[in-house]
Amino acid sequence: MFNLIGSAINGVKHALGGLYQVKRGLETVAMHTWREPTTEAYPDKAPELPPHFRGRLALTVNPETGENLCISCRQCERVCPDKCIEITANKSTETNKLELIDFKIDHGLCMFCGLCTEVCPTYCIINTNDFEMADYTRSSLIYDLKKLTLTQEESAYYFAAKEMPLPKPKPAKPAAPAAGAAAAKPAAEAKPTATVSPKPAPESAKAPETTADKPAKEVEKKESPSTDTPSVN
Repeated sequence: MFNLIGSAINGVKHALGGLYQVKRGLETVAMHTWREPTTEAYPDKAPELPPHFRGRLALTVNPETGENLCISCRQCERVCPDKCIEITANKSTETNKLELIDFKIDHGLCMFCGLCTEVCPTYCIINTNDFEMADYTRSSLIYDLKKLTLTQEESAYYFAAKEMPLPKPKPAKPAAPAAGAAAAKPAAEAKPTATVSPKPAPESAKAPETTADKPAKEVEKKESPSTDTPSVN
């Protein structure tokens, strides 16, 4: 008898608990009935992703000059846990610095941890908001330098969205001096030679008198009075 009463009471409790859960569900449905839908019609409408979303990796350029920001320091290559980054660089004979030749990322191996973006000193490698990377072959997921590099407009957008400081422009290379200027410089630095003025010729070296000048001088002697004539008293 007591067992029947106890089982009946338990049945009523379970029934009331079930009705309470149904009531909660109906309240949730009624609450969302007059609200705007929170889902989006993807892919017709792209979702609005946060600025620090870890999507496809890319290389930025200077938004003002368009030059590549990678300095071939290989920090991203060393820190990558999947070893999916491969950098090819060559040392320049002019500047004695590394120059980037190629940059490859295997997105089929990448786990999008973001460690490479954190160690980059020039904010060159970043995570973009692109997540549609499905392809038919594994080789298509290996992006080279041309496929990784963003345009100036895209780089400017990510620099502003991620609040990254703008890069400083690289110093201009000094122009090589011309061959003519280099040859003229030693000549200008040479000491000027002393100028020697000609000495006046001696009287004995004067030109001899011509025969045309002699009669004129004899006439002058005749016309001039003699100083040896005695005076008359």
